[in-house]
Amino acid sequence: MTVIETIVRDIQSLSLREQVQVARYVQRLSATARRKRATVLRKTHGSLDDADGRVFEEAVAESRKMEAHG
Repeated sequence: MTVIETIVRDIQSLSLREQVQVARYVQRLSATARRKRATVLRKTHGSLDDADGRVFEEAVAESRKMEAHG
């Protein structure tokens, strides 16, 4: 069982009221993360030249692949 499956199972065992609280908490985290990403992008936009930007994008893509596959 994956971590996400375990978390979902645990959430399903909660009361409906607790599930709503969890959902609201996750939504706040998501909104906070979006705001932080937008702030970082605004602050760093244009700080890399094209070559460095490509290298950075490739590194991020590779990191996401590794995270997805554990």
